[in-house]
Amino acid sequence: MKFVKAVYTFVKTYYISILVSMFVLGIIMFSVVMYLDTIIMPEYTRAGQEFEIPSVIGMSIDSARTILETDSFFLSDEITKKVDFNKPAGTILDQHPKAGSECKRGRKVYVTVSKGAQPAIVPELIGMSPQDALYKIAEAKLVPDTVLYEFSEQYPDGVVMGQSLVVNDTVDIGDRIFIVVSVGKHPSEYIIPDVKGQVLKNAAETLKRGGFKISEIVYYKNTELLPNTVIDQKPAPGEIVYQGAKIRLLISSLTKSTVAQDSLKDE
Repeated sequence: MKFVKAVYTFVKTYYISILVSMFVLGIIMFSVVMYLDTIIMPEYTRAGQEFEIPSVIGMSIDSARTILETDSFFLSDEITKKVDFNKPAGTILDQHPKAGSECKRGRKVYVTVSKGAQPAIVPELIGMSPQDALYKIAEAKLVPDTVLYEFSEQYPDGVVMGQSLVVNDTVDIGDRIFIVVSVGKHPSEYIIPDVKGQVLKNAAETLKRGGFKISEIVYYKNTELLPNTVIDQKPAPGEIVYQGAKIRLLISSLTKSTVAQDSLKDE
């Protein structure tokens, strides 16, 4: 009973103080809840929001880094570089994620940067076959031009003996280069090759390689052969002639003849 009396006396004495303390404690707790609800929780919620990635295409690396970091994104150190004829070296060509993509803050952006139009290095083609030389030309990003044929005491038949661009020079990608192919040693006698039955383009190449020239091409209507097929030639195959001898060719055509069929026969 004494304990109950003591408690009753204490409450009666300090009733007002207890009420005031509880009121103040309530105000404090209410303030804390309001602070958490209006300040802390929105910030916490926004931390998971996604925002649009800005475009950095066409910018330099430094400018792109500044733009991205302003929006709390980051430029990756893994930068891909590629040759581009239209954009100066150092210009951003592409980005990932794409501009406008929605990502969380702190996301890394990967970019592809132009290396500019890099020069091509002229390869050495001397001593190769024409096929290998053409492969090397394409590999160096050059364009093959005319193939010339000449006699040579040094290089065997079918080997590249000359080229128009100097080995190891730097030139623009897409520059043209022609090669000179050996047809072997200079012969003492020239024998007319048989080109009858060949397509005109192939016959012309055969005659050119043999050191002959085509002086005239005449057409004769012939429906039994494919167009542009050699029907006849003059001088005849197997004749021994001088260097640079001129050859006349009779070619098949589906249209009207431009010459009589016996025009290549000897008078």
